[in-house]
Amino acid sequence: MTNYAYFSGANVTIEINNEKAIECAGISYVVQTSDQPIYGYASTQFDLVLNGREIVQGNFLLNLKQKSQLESNFGLSDTDNIDNVFGNYFDIDINFGKNARMETLSNCRLLSRGTTIQISEQVILEEYSFVAQFISYDSK
Repeated sequence: MTNYAYFSGANVTIEINNEKAIECAGISYVVQTSDQPIYGYASTQFDLVLNGREIVQGNFLLNLKQKSQLESNFGLSDTDNIDNVFGNYFDIDINFGKNARMETLSNCRLLSRGTTIQISEQVILEEYSFVAQFISYDSK
């Protein structure tokens, strides 16, 4: 009998600067490279791939409980504007359950902020897009 272990969003926690993100509803990210294949004369298949630049881009969702709740994660006071967050660098730690793998998105910086409001039972969401310098992986 095979023993399968899958992770779901219910057992994934997200921390920003070592503080648990407030009601994080989801996160998605992708690592993109600009690697380029090199073709020889009259080749139909590439012979070699040149290394390019790498970037990590993504976004995360927070369930809205109070206006601009992300301020507390960056140590902003009530008089500071949420837009001051956009100049700060931070790390995002993603834990895939107890005794499981952890990923750290390092040197993140926010690019945009948006809010989703619908006439339904759906909660109001704040969505933040970000870039990160790199991802590190750690097995527990």
